[in-house]
Amino acid sequence: MTEPLDAIAIAAEVFAWLTLPVGIVLLICGLARRSWSKRYAAVKAVITTVHDRDAKLRWFADGGAVHESTSPLTGPIPAVGDARTVWVHPSRPESPRLDDPAHDGRVLLTLGGILTGVGVVATLVSNLLPFF
Repeated sequence: MTEPLDAIAIAAEVFAWLTLPVGIVLLICGLARRSWSKRYAAVKAVITTVHDRDAKLRWFADGGAVHESTSPLTGPIPAVGDARTVWVHPSRPESPRLDDPAHDGRVLLTLGGILTGVGVVATLVSNLLPFF
Protein backbone atom coordinates (compact mmCIF):
# COMPACT_ATOMS: atom_id res chain seq x y z
CA MET A 1 0.00 0.00 0.00
CA THR A 2 2.94 2.33 0.43
CA GLU A 3 4.01 2.20 -3.23
CA PRO A 4 1.07 4.27 -4.59
CA LEU A 5 1.54 6.82 -1.81
CA ASP A 6 5.25 7.06 -2.59
CA ALA A 7 4.45 7.62 -6.27
CA ILE A 8 1.98 10.38 -5.36
CA ALA A 9 4.60 11.97 -3.08
CA ILE A 10 7.17 11.96 -5.90
CA ALA A 11 4.65 13.45 -8.35
CA ALA A 12 3.76 16.14 -5.80
CA GLU A 13 7.43 16.96 -5.35
CA VAL A 14 7.81 17.36 -9.11
CA PHE A 15 4.81 19.71 -9.12
CA ALA A 16 6.36 21.66 -6.26
CA TRP A 17 9.69 22.02 -8.09
CA LEU A 18 7.90 23.23 -11.23
CA THR A 19 5.24 25.55 -9.86
CA LEU A 20 6.70 27.13 -6.74
CA PRO A 21 9.73 28.91 -8.32
CA VAL A 22 7.74 30.05 -11.35
CA GLY A 23 4.93 31.31 -9.14
CA ILE A 24 7.30 33.28 -6.92
CA VAL A 25 9.00 34.88 -9.95
CA LEU A 26 5.60 35.84 -11.41
CA LEU A 27 4.54 37.35 -8.08
CA ILE A 28 7.72 39.43 -7.93
CA CYS A 29 7.24 40.61 -11.54
CA GLY A 30 3.59 41.45 -10.89
CA LEU A 31 4.40 43.44 -7.76
CA ALA A 32 7.17 45.31 -9.58
CA ARG A 33 4.80 46.14 -12.44
CA ARG A 34 2.12 47.35 -9.99
CA SER A 35 4.60 49.58 -8.16
CA TRP A 36 5.78 51.06 -11.49
CA SER A 37 2.22 51.74 -12.68
CA LYS A 38 1.23 53.51 -9.44
CA ARG A 39 3.56 56.37 -10.35
CA TYR A 40 1.49 57.35 -13.41
CA ALA A 41 -0.41 60.61 -13.06
CA ALA A 42 -3.66 61.37 -14.88
CA VAL A 43 -3.59 64.63 -16.85
CA LYS A 44 -5.94 66.24 -19.34
CA ALA A 45 -4.70 66.44 -22.90
CA VAL A 46 -6.26 68.49 -25.67
CA ILE A 47 -6.55 67.23 -29.24
CA THR A 48 -4.90 69.81 -31.48
CA THR A 49 -5.06 68.14 -34.90
CA VAL A 50 -6.63 65.05 -36.42
CA HIS A 51 -5.21 63.40 -39.56
CA ASP A 52 -6.91 60.22 -40.83
CA ARG A 53 -6.64 57.84 -37.82
CA ASP A 54 -4.00 59.81 -35.88
CA ALA A 55 -4.52 62.61 -33.37
CA LYS A 56 -1.98 65.04 -31.97
CA LEU A 57 -2.33 65.56 -28.21
CA ARG A 58 -0.95 68.38 -26.05
CA TRP A 59 -0.76 68.54 -22.28
CA PHE A 60 1.01 70.35 -19.47
CA ALA A 61 3.49 68.43 -17.36
CA ASP A 62 4.86 69.27 -13.93
CA GLY A 63 6.67 72.57 -13.98
CA GLY A 64 4.51 73.97 -16.78
CA ALA A 65 6.30 72.30 -19.68
CA VAL A 66 4.09 71.60 -22.71
CA HIS A 67 4.37 68.13 -24.23
CA GLU A 68 3.00 66.89 -27.52
CA SER A 69 2.50 63.40 -28.90
CA THR A 70 0.79 61.73 -31.82
CA SER A 71 -1.31 58.68 -31.05
CA PRO A 72 -3.48 56.39 -33.18
CA LEU A 73 -7.23 56.70 -32.79
CA THR A 74 -9.52 53.87 -31.85
CA GLY A 75 -13.26 54.30 -31.86
CA PRO A 76 -15.01 57.50 -32.92
CA ILE A 77 -12.92 60.30 -34.34
CA PRO A 78 -12.77 63.21 -31.87
CA ALA A 79 -13.05 66.86 -32.76
CA VAL A 80 -10.20 69.32 -32.45
CA GLY A 81 -10.31 70.86 -28.98
CA ASP A 82 -11.74 67.79 -27.23
CA ALA A 83 -10.11 66.86 -23.95
CA ARG A 84 -8.89 63.35 -23.18
CA THR A 85 -7.44 61.85 -20.03
CA VAL A 86 -3.94 60.48 -20.53
CA TRP A 87 -1.57 58.95 -18.00
CA VAL A 88 2.00 60.20 -17.82
CA HIS A 89 4.94 58.64 -15.98
CA PRO A 90 7.31 61.11 -14.29
CA SER A 91 10.38 59.51 -15.88
CA ARG A 92 8.86 59.73 -19.39
CA PRO A 93 6.53 62.74 -19.54
CA GLU A 94 6.76 62.95 -23.34
CA SER A 95 5.08 59.57 -23.97
CA PRO A 96 1.54 59.33 -22.58
CA ARG A 97 -0.64 56.26 -22.11
CA LEU A 98 -4.22 56.31 -23.30
CA ASP A 99 -5.28 53.31 -21.18
CA ASP A 100 -5.65 53.28 -17.41
CA PRO A 101 -2.53 51.75 -15.78
CA ALA A 102 -4.53 50.50 -12.76
CA HIS A 103 -4.77 47.02 -14.29
CA ASP A 104 -1.04 46.55 -14.88
CA GLY A 105 0.37 43.41 -13.30
CA ARG A 106 -3.01 41.90 -12.44
CA VAL A 107 -2.56 38.81 -14.63
CA LEU A 108 0.97 38.25 -13.33
CA LEU A 109 -0.22 38.47 -9.73
CA THR A 110 -3.16 36.13 -10.32
CA LEU A 111 -1.14 33.50 -12.15
CA GLY A 112 1.74 33.83 -9.68
CA GLY A 113 -0.63 33.39 -6.75
CA ILE A 114 -2.21 30.28 -8.29
CA LEU A 115 1.14 28.67 -9.10
CA THR A 116 2.60 29.55 -5.70
CA GLY A 117 -0.45 28.09 -3.97
CA VAL A 118 -0.20 24.88 -5.99
CA GLY A 119 3.50 24.70 -5.19
CA VAL A 120 2.92 25.13 -1.45
CA VAL A 121 0.19 22.46 -1.43
CA ALA A 122 2.41 20.12 -3.46
CA THR A 123 5.28 20.69 -1.04
CA LEU A 124 3.05 19.86 1.91
CA VAL A 125 1.71 16.73 0.19
CA SER A 126 5.17 15.51 -0.80
CA ASN A 127 6.50 16.02 2.74
CA LEU A 128 3.51 14.72 4.72
CA LEU A 129 2.36 11.81 2.54
CA PRO A 130 5.28 9.46 3.37
CA PHE A 131 4.18 9.50 7.03
CA PHE A 132 0.92 7.71 6.18
